[in-house]
Amino acid sequence: MASPALFLLRSTGWEARYQAATLAATAAALGDDVRLALFFDALRAWALDRFDEGAPHEAAAAGVPSIRETLDEARAHLGLRVVACDTAVRLAGLSGDAAALGLDAIESLPALWRFGRGGAVVSI
Repeated sequence: MASPALFLLRSTGWEARYQAATLAATAAALGDDVRLALFFDALRAWALDRFDEGAPHEAAAAGVPSIRETLDEARAHLGLRVVACDTAVRLAGLSGDAAALGLDAIESLPALWRFGRGGAVVSI
C-alpha cells in the first residue's frame, strides 16, 4: 500500500521549487501517494506559469530539466497531484477553479492535513 507523502511548498526561490519537485517526483516514482501543496509565492509562480524562473546557469549546464515538465510528467505517469489550499488561493490574490490555475485540486487545509497523517509531511 502506498504511503502518503505531503510536500508543503511556500518558499520563493528556484532552489526550493526544484528541491520540492524532485523530492515529490522521487517519492511518487517509489510508489508513494504524493501531493505537492503550493502556498504564497510558489502558488503564484505556478498559476502564472513562472515556476521555472530564476534557474541558475549551472542548471542548464548540468542538463537539469524544467521543474514544470518534471512535475507534469510525474502527474501524468506517477499519480503525483499538485494542489493548493482554498485559503492559500485567496491569499495569493488568485481566482478561478483548479484547472484554470493549473492545479489538480483545490482542497481545504484540514483535508490536506488528514491526507498527510500516517505518512511523510515535508515543508519547504
